[in-house]
Amino acid sequence: MPIIDDSEADDLQMPNLGAWLRRIRGDWRLSRAQTAQRVAISETYVKQIENGYRPTREVLEGFIKAFEMSYPQARHTRELWGPPAYLPPIDELRSRINTPGRLEALAHMDKIGMICVYTDPLWNVLSANESFHHALPGLDAAGNNIAVWFFCIHRNSRPAMSVALEWDHEAHFHVGMLRGPFGLYRTSPRARELFDHLRQDRDFRRFWNNDTHVAYARQPNEFAHLRDPATGERYSISIDIAEFAGTRDIRVCQAFRQPLIGPVIPLEV
Repeated sequence: MPIIDDSEADDLQMPNLGAWLRRIRGDWRLSRAQTAQRVAISETYVKQIENGYRPTREVLEGFIKAFEMSYPQARHTRELWGPPAYLPPIDELRSRINTPGRLEALAHMDKIGMICVYTDPLWNVLSANESFHHALPGLDAAGNNIAVWFFCIHRNSRPAMSVALEWDHEAHFHVGMLRGPFGLYRTSPRARELFDHLRQDRDFRRFWNNDTHVAYARQPNEFAHLRDPATGERYSISIDIAEFAGTRDIRVCQAFRQPLIGPVIPLEV
């Protein structure tokens, strides 16, 4: 069962441009007047934007520059400014991936020790090899959704907490990876359903509310440190995440298992 606090969960909403810019302004500890001066618009215009008015593209770029947004933050901002995207059904995405040639390639990756998984932007598993399923025990019980596997099981029995040596770090990363898709697909029933599910979890709320982190990939040499669920051996992986074949609807994640690169925070179970 997820850790539930309805009063706090109700405060979390799907991303929108006004709330996002207000959050970043808060991180900068700027008043609306100070923000208006930086963007070269009126304070009234700042208030209108934060309350839902859609600015011109020129003004939007002014906010991005004024707040010195990182590339992921700027991309997220532009996606919130643009129209929401259509997210195809999971079955349609799986049919694109589960071709005989690709399934054969997944089996080959098992032989060379590579972990590989294809997901949609909401972290639903579309196809994966045995090495991936071995690394993430209990994924079936979480509906084959990696985000649900990470968050929405009681803290004392979450499978992710028995595998990830630095659970907080990985949870922070996953929230950053979800922020963009929740914004881009903000009108998708699937996205709304997942967000409503995740926001019941207090740790998801903690990471969602604590900062403005956005991610679309792992940083180079940003290792994940895991424990083998069968042997207890601790190991590290460097994960390459990319959009598949020029589409933003499918991601491919690949990783090689290697000896533990430490030191790391001790595992808590």
